[in-house]
Amino acid sequence: MKKYLSILVAVLLFASCKKDEDIQPTDDNELITRVELTFTNNATNASTKYTFQDKDGDPKTAPEKFDKIVLNKGVTYIMSIEIFDDTKSPVADITEEIDEESDVHLFVYKTTPATLLKTTIQDVDKNGLPVGLTTKVEASSTAGTGKFNVLLKHQPVLNGVKVKTGQEAGGSTDIDLSFDVEVK
Repeated sequence: MKKYLSILVAVLLFASCKKDEDIQPTDDNELITRVELTFTNNATNASTKYTFQDKDGDPKTAPEKFDKIVLNKGVTYIMSIEIFDDTKSPVADITEEIDEESDVHLFVYKTTPATLLKTTIQDVDKNGLPVGLTTKVEASSTAGTGKFNVLLKHQPVLNGVKVKTGQEAGGSTDIDLSFDVEVK
């Protein structure tokens, strides 16, 4: 009996020492090196583009370009956002991928102070949840300065459960940029 017990223990120990398989992500985040915000005046149709660019995509080094957003007080704009990976040849337009996978992406726009700009996302995914590739931006009727924070949340299905709810919580953050903004 002791002989069989020893063999059973040896088998159990051997079986329990199997290396666990590495869990592979199913939906990776993208490398983003350039973000372009285009503000189109709702009344005049005039457009101005503001750019963030970090050519190497390394957050530890300073970006090559980080524009200050300047808007006119009391004006309503339609803002569109475009996202690129300049490390690819040809340049990869990540905007297209975000649009195609809009059910797992959400742009979040925050302004400090909150009264400086009012943002209203105009586009929705196939589930009726906001995306944020197109957003109405209403500038305050009084002049001021602050920050315009642009977040891109990547919210893929996790363990069979939808993560995207239309809220910032959940998923990972692909973009977290804080533009200086002036309303004049």
